[in-house]
Amino acid sequence: MDGIANEDPWHPTLLISSSKMSSGQTLAQMNLTCMWLEAILYGINCMLFGACVRAISFGSRGHKLLLFAASFQFALATAHVILVFVTAMTAFTDATVVATPDGANLYYAATGGNHLDTASVSIFVVNSFAQELLLIWRLYVVWGQNFKVCILPLIVWVAHCTIVFIDVALLAPKNSSIFSLDARAFSLCGWLLEMILNVTVTAGIVYHIWRTGRRTAALTSHFMYRSTIMMIVESGALVPICICTLFSLWAAGNVGGVVGVNIEVQIATMTPLLIIVRSGLGRPNPKYELSAGHPSSHSRSLEVNAFRSKISVSDHSMDVILPKGKDTGFGAVV
Repeated sequence: MDGIANEDPWHPTLLISSSKMSSGQTLAQMNLTCMWLEAILYGINCMLFGACVRAISFGSRGHKLLLFAASFQFALATAHVILVFVTAMTAFTDATVVATPDGANLYYAATGGNHLDTASVSIFVVNSFAQELLLIWRLYVVWGQNFKVCILPLIVWVAHCTIVFIDVALLAPKNSSIFSLDARAFSLCGWLLEMILNVTVTAGIVYHIWRTGRRTAALTSHFMYRSTIMMIVESGALVPICICTLFSLWAAGNVGGVVGVNIEVQIATMTPLLIIVRSGLGRPNPKYELSAGHPSSHSRSLEVNAFRSKISVSDHSMDVILPKGKDTGFGAVV
């Protein structure tokens, strides 16, 4: 627990002793607040995951990949919530911590030798990497399985992974703390790369869908993918907005930027679940199809083809056409 006292950067002793932050909360209180906010978001993710499993369970092979990715991220989010609660129990009930003046604040600040904190940060890192890889995979599928468009995002992803691993390595040794200047610099750099990656890849997905919509509009006189684009932008904006908030707080010296990573874990898990659930994987309601007079076999054939790179309609090559002929077809891949 004396790691903070031995740490020079940012005068952590001063920061802890005057541990009332600009929000009026101590470091320990901020962690408690974020813990409960994360618990609320995790409850939302539980409902989304159930709906996601129902939407994917009877899908094709490509849908099974989405199910695996969603299950993996949800398992990480679950483990993270448990660790956060165990950490809070230790910070506020452990005899050694309670006997130390400002013990809870010091416990949360001193990351070195804290195995619970190391495990929690590791889950946060792996979950972020998984969310980014899934986003790049969606870009790959939407662009007709064109690997060239994924080269630059993958380079940024590798750079992000490298910087984050260095940041975790700086926080792991004994006597290290969240107030280390080196760790802060790498954290800010990692968040910047993560924000750039999420924004650019989402923009690439939206651009290709918009371009496809323009081509189909020439045949149908109707832009079919407006709601699909709005769905991707709305859901995809959650992670960049969260990262931008944490980046701004930490760049301004507010420790809330670091504490808020607990919330980012749940938002990173929520984003792909929201897209899958809202799109319903592009599968039309059979009752609707029958009542509208459309044969259900036609819908099924297009749904099977949704994971192929091209579909020919009226001798015009159009990328990944929607099952319903409306705005929901890209839900199978984005």
